[in-house]
Amino acid sequence: MATVMWVCPVGCCSVRQDRPGSCPDDLVQLVLEESEPEAGPEAEPEAAAPATLAIDCPWGQIVDIPAAGLAIGRSVPAFHGGGIERYDQVSRLHARLYWDDGRLLVDDTDSANGTFVDDVRVEPGEPMALGAGQELRLAEDVPCKIVQLNEFGEPM
Repeated sequence: MATVMWVCPVGCCSVRQDRPGSCPDDLVQLVLEESEPEAGPEAEPEAAAPATLAIDCPWGQIVDIPAAGLAIGRSVPAFHGGGIERYDQVSRLHARLYWDDGRLLVDDTDSANGTFVDDVRVEPGEPMALGAGQELRLAEDVPCKIVQLNEFGEPM
């Protein structure tokens, strides 16, 4: 059985996803991967994939939120070169987005200037749920938005 995957052709980038738009530099190529059929008794059912969401940043970058989660900050590779560097109020490791039972959660990683969901502060160690259409603000003045992506990896 063949699987369609989008990969970044840059050697140092490890992005591999099932949709385009997953590389922060938009350097992706389509590849087909052959997989062997699973042998043995019934295969375990796959866990439901999380919704196709991304973070839309004010510097013009849209970054997918993969099933493994996403760190947000000036030193995070997914954001390099996108424009986050000029926002010094954003910590090097500011917050973390992750999935839990199909829900997207954000946790502040003890950032210097705070993380907010719709103007409510996220306290470190007390994650808050968020979804498409909600504002995720980094510090006092860096508003990002959680957006739903269509089948082409574009915001809806």
